[in-house]
Amino acid sequence: MFSLLYYTFIKYMIRFQIKFHPFRLWRGKNWYQKWIENHEKYDINVVMNECKHFRHKPLMSIILPVYNVQEDYLKECIESVERQYYTNWQLCIADDCSNMPHIKKVLDEYQTQNSKILVTYRSENGHISACSNTALEMATGEYIVLLDNDDILSDFALYEVVKVINEHSDVDLIFSNEDKWLDNKRVQPFFKKNWGIQLLMHMNYICHLSVYRTSLLKQIKGFRIGYEGVQDWDLALRAIQNNANVWHIPKILYHWRISPTSTAGGEKKKNYIKEKQKMLIEDSKKYTM
Repeated sequence: MFSLLYYTFIKYMIRFQIKFHPFRLWRGKNWYQKWIENHEKYDINVVMNECKHFRHKPLMSIILPVYNVQEDYLKECIESVERQYYTNWQLCIADDCSNMPHIKKVLDEYQTQNSKILVTYRSENGHISACSNTALEMATGEYIVLLDNDDILSDFALYEVVKVINEHSDVDLIFSNEDKWLDNKRVQPFFKKNWGIQLLMHMNYICHLSVYRTSLLKQIKGFRIGYEGVQDWDLALRAIQNNANVWHIPKILYHWRISPTSTAGGEKKKNYIKEKQKMLIEDSKKYTM
């Protein structure tokens, strides 16, 4: 009982600090923009040279399930992959039988222009877990990078991930810090601390960006049907149950868009998620404490 109350308190404290970071009190409402300027100083030439001389240059398979996303959001998402400093990647896109006419036009256009972009069209709508598994089946890389169809990767995301892989060759699951993307502006950063299985059992602390060793995802058979809405959280729990070696990158590598259809704006955007969360938490009691 004490443990439940403690982690419930921690969960709500984390959520509170994301929305109302204490830095705002003494650095003003623009504190985060100043933080970005001070902490994300990358020399592109230096980074590109470092990428060139990585001892290990794994193919990174970015899986992107797509369904009826706004056209400009989809383009911004794909182009954030194309801007990566680390260039040994493939983008595996699975469309979940979208009926918006611009989806196929956009995907075909990007696939034609870039041979590293692979696209498949599902014949029926299966929701996020099934669609993600379809994208996963396309992947041939050593690691899988999870990306949602309206979100944005930082330009240096894959560079930072591959740098960790070179330093820790046994890593199975990598996650980073993240922030929100609202009206073309970065807001609400989530500066994560060291992760823990107890905390993960009460909230999806890992979330974005998440990168998995491909062989591990195949071992746990990818995303589970029936866990839509909490499929990423469920994936992380099962990976850790299978003794995944976890590493946290304390840098913001992912920008989670706040939009009418995204849970970034709050779980009330998708009411069914509350029930799925309860189901997953109940299910998670079987995991090793």
